[in-house]
Amino acid sequence: MVFANKIINLANDHMKKGQGVEDLAQGIRHAAANFSAYAFFLTGQDTKDPNYVVEDFVRFFEYYLSAHAPKHDPGSGLADTIAQAKDEL
Repeated sequence: MVFANKIINLANDHMKKGQGVEDLAQGIRHAAANFSAYAFFLTGQDTKDPNYVVEDFVRFFEYYLSAHAPKHDPGSGLADTIAQAKDEL
């Protein structure tokens, strides 16, 4: 995780300098795919099926999608609807 945080800090620094967030994310994905493929063959896997690497990425991505999702107050939707109805009367 220390190395991952260094990469995230580097991306954050580049964002502060005006680099687009999508460009940074694409660059990180490209680098991760490139290095993961290199490491896959360097480690001499018994099976040459990279699906576990892809599944590992998907698990992390799903976790962080949930972690970074905007938090909404569940009751505010109803309150907004009631307020709108009162305004229309």
